[in-house]
Amino acid sequence: FANDRTPRPITCQELLDVNTVAVGDKFGNISVLRLPRGADAGAVDVSGTRALWDSSRGQDATPKLSTLCHYHVGEVVTSMTRASLVAGGAESLIYVTVTGRVGALVPFQSRETVEFYSQLEASLRSRSSPVPRPTGREPQAYRSY
Repeated sequence: FANDRTPRPITCQELLDVNTVAVGDKFGNISVLRLPRGADAGAVDVSGTRALWDSSRGQDATPKLSTLCHYHVGEVVTSMTRASLVAGGAESLIYVTVTGRVGALVPFQSRETVEFYSQLEASLRSRSSPVPRPTGREPQAYRSY
């Protein structure tokens, strides 16, 4: 039993491992949350009235989840599951939104892949003339702060 530091109205969740969970909320976000190491050693029994009495006095000893990553999908995520996109391949997180859109969060498998895509992104950003996009939208216009 653990609490999230950020209150989220969760619409769906998927257990990734013993201490990690992916959640979707009603604001169109997907977050991956993890229980910190050693948090289960001081676990509090939340059954019964004593736990309610202790937590009502401000002595909340429940561990707090840490946010590993956060992604704004833009629509309410209604379902998510772990699945392999290719037979024998690595698992990805597949999600479905309220309008029927299907998306996938695919993890990088090696450091070389991360470096390749980082260099590709930097190269696309540094060009003096923007590369025409298939959708006609410039990613920096809606992805930057």
